Amino acid sequence: MSLSILLAILFPVFSVLLFKEFDKRNIDTLTAIVFNYFGAIALGLVLFVTPSQLLTIHHQAWFESALVVGALFLLNFFLIAKTAVNQGVSVATFANKISLVFPVVFTVAYFGESTNVWKIVGIALALLSIFLLTFKSANRVKSSNSVLVLYPFFIFIFTGIAETLINFTQKKWFVSSNEIGYFVIAAFFISFVFGIILLTVKRVKLNLKNVIAGLVLSIPNTFGLYYFVKSLNENTDSSSVLPMMNIGTLLFAILVGYFLYQENLTTRNWLGIVTALVSILLLSVF
Repeated sequence: MSLSILLAILFPVFSVLLFKEFDKRNIDTLTAIVFNYFGAIALGLVLFVTPSQLLTIHHQAWFESALVVGALFLLNFFLIAKTAVNQGVSVATFANKISLVFPVVFTVAYFGESTNVWKIVGIALALLSIFLLTFKSANRVKSSNSVLVLYPFFIFIFTGIAETLINFTQKKWFVSSNEIGYFVIAAFFISFVFGIILLTVKRVKLNLKNVIAGLVLSIPNTFGLYYFVKSLNENTDSSSVLPMMNIGTLLFAILVGYFLYQENLTTRNWLGIVTALVSILLLSVF
């Protein structure tokens, strides 16, 4: 396992854990998410791009992809934050990471990566495991809002679309690490613009505590996406690399949620975890 894959596994879990801590400290989630993207832009200007590059993203061949991905990031991050608080770290991360079925199917169908019956079985088991792991939320959410039950499903769909677009963009246009950093920061810039518009429309009052929380969040969020794309760029067989990253993040998230936050898992949930592991193993090996 390369260093890029290892870092792509660890950083997303830290992001979800921060949301859990934000809830304890009464941090406004939306404000923190929006300024997380401001922090990501600042990091990007130091590490990846110049100001002039950032202002000319609309000239890039991948601009449309960055536009859609940026909008999905903002929406999906909000859903992940709410799910982590109301249904647990492991459920939020699981729904986010098991969406690998989308880019795996896409790369096999569009780019002609190898497939066999075991990969098909693995994808089917992945879908089954989503139901088994997230079903507990029907009677365990903290809020009386029944729509929260559907949040893991929405995360699954939106993350799948975003990762498929990222995978397509990476394979079609990226050659060097500089291009990866450029795309990542461009997507975050778009997320920040949409976020500021949303805060303005909702007339949210800014609080220094919430802004600082967002800046802290930007660190694992920025590097998580950067190393995710970098791992795909370093390996031609993305239908194998994607499961490897997802299984690592899933295992780490479940262990942290179970031991650090004492998140209870039912028999059905454990069956879902086993089903997911078998699914990702099949996709990784075959």
